[in-house]
Amino acid sequence: MRTVIVPSAAPSRTELTAVVLPEGARPSLPATAPDPASWKADFGKEKGASLLLRGNRGQRWLLLRVPRKPAPADLREAAGKARLEAERLERSSLCLDLSALANDPALARAAAEGAGMAGYDPGVMKKERKKAKVRRIALAGVGRSRAVAAEVRLGALGAAANLAAREVANLPSNVLTPKEFARRARALVRNKPRLSCRVFGEKAMAAMKMGSLLGVARGSKKEAQLVHLSYMPKGRSKGKVAVVGKGLIFDSGGISLKPSANMDQMKFDMCGAAAVYGLFHALANGFDCPYEVHGVMACVENMPGGNAQNPGDIVQAMNGKTIEVLNTDAEGRLVLADALCYAARKIKPDRIYDLATLTGACIIALGHTAAAVLGNDQKLIDALRGAGDATGERVWQLPIWDVHRDLIKGRYADLQNIYPAGQGAGTIAGGVFLENFVDDLPWVHIDIASTAWEGPEASYYSAGGRGTGVRLMIEVLRG
Repeated sequence: MRTVIVPSAAPSRTELTAVVLPEGARPSLPATAPDPASWKADFGKEKGASLLLRGNRGQRWLLLRVPRKPAPADLREAAGKARLEAERLERSSLCLDLSALANDPALARAAAEGAGMAGYDPGVMKKERKKAKVRRIALAGVGRSRAVAAEVRLGALGAAANLAAREVANLPSNVLTPKEFARRARALVRNKPRLSCRVFGEKAMAAMKMGSLLGVARGSKKEAQLVHLSYMPKGRSKGKVAVVGKGLIFDSGGISLKPSANMDQMKFDMCGAAAVYGLFHALANGFDCPYEVHGVMACVENMPGGNAQNPGDIVQAMNGKTIEVLNTDAEGRLVLADALCYAARKIKPDRIYDLATLTGACIIALGHTAAAVLGNDQKLIDALRGAGDATGERVWQLPIWDVHRDLIKGRYADLQNIYPAGQGAGTIAGGVFLENFVDDLPWVHIDIASTAWEGPEASYYSAGGRGTGVRLMIEVLRG
C-alpha cells in the first residue's frame, strides 16, 4: 500500500475520488461530474451524510460530510468510509480530496490512518480471504509543507503497523504458538541494521529465576518464549525506553478455569504483545524514533494441564519476591512480573510502559471506549493521555494509593495475585501488583482489556483484534 500527497484530484476509471466537505460547504467538482441539479437534493448538509456520484466515463466521486470544524476522529472515520466504498467498487486507487478543509497536518494524518486501516478482512485462515483492491491512497488539497508530509507518512506507518498487530491477534493459538510468535518477531527485524531480536526459552528463563512467568507456563506443552526486540535510532538517542507486552496466546484460566462461553476470545489475550509487535513493525519500516526502544514480548499459554500450578501455590519472581497464586486466571500479572523485572534489570531503561489485556474489571469501569492507565510518574501518564486524545486511543487514569498497596500483600508470601474477596478495584489490583517489579523506575501500565477487541463501531475497524496501543505508542515515542 502506497500513501502519497498529490497537488489535486484527477478522477479516473481506476480511482475513487472522495471529497470531504464540512457542514454547509459546496463541492467543487470538474465539468465531467454529474450536474449538481441532478443530485443536490440527495446530499445532506449535516455530518455523516454521503453520496456517490457516477460520471459518464466510469469516474466516481464520493461526497462525505464532516462537522464544520472537524477533529481528527472525524477525518479518520470519513477516510475509512471512503476506503470501504473504494473496495466495494474494486478501485485500485483512492484519492481523498481535503481541499475544502483547513490545512491541518493532524487532519491529513488522520485521513491517512483511517484509509489505511479500513478494508481489512479478519478471516486470517479463510481459503477465500478477501484481498484488498486498493493499492494506492492519495491525499489532495493538503499542501506540500514538510509538516504535512511528515504527518501523512506517520499516519501511513501507523495504519500499517496497526494492521500488523491485528493480523497476529486474529490468529488462533494452534497457529500462533509462543515459538511462532517469536519466529515472526525475528523475521520482522531481519536484515534491519538498527534492529535486533533475542529470544529466551524456558531453560534460559529458569536460569534468570523467572519463577512467576514459568509457573503460568507449566500447564501447557507449548514452550514459553521471552522475546526482546531492540531498536537503535539514527542519531544520538534521547533516552532508553522499554515497552513490555503481555503475550498470552491463549488463556483458559488454568485450574481456575474460565466459563466456556466466549472462551474462544481468549486467543486475544496476547494483544499487549501484539501492540509491541506492531510498534516494531513501524520501526522496521521507517518510523524514525529518536529513542532507543526495547520491546519485550512475554509469550505463554495458560492451560489446566497435569503439571499446572494450583491455587495456593507460591512462586518466586526474578527480583526475589514471593507470590501466592490465589487465582490461576490472574495469570497475566504473573507473566508481566518477570517481564518487567527483565526490562528493569537487564535493559535498565529510563522509563517503562507495559500493555496488557489484564482485567475484565477494566471493561466494567470504562466500557469499551478507553483503556485504563496507572503508574508512578504523573508526567508520563499525562503525556500518554495526550497521545490517546491525538490518536483516538483514549486512556483514563485510575489511582494507586497506599490502601491499594496494602491489599495486595500476601499472608504466606510477599504478595498475592488478587485482592481478597469483596474488595473490588480489580484493575487497580493488577496495576498495584505490577508496581512491585519495576525497581522504582518511571513506569506506566496500560490495561487494554476494554479496547483490544471490542468497541464502538468505526469504519476503519473490523471484527476481531483492533491493534490497540500501536498508534498510541508511536505518538508517545515520536519525540
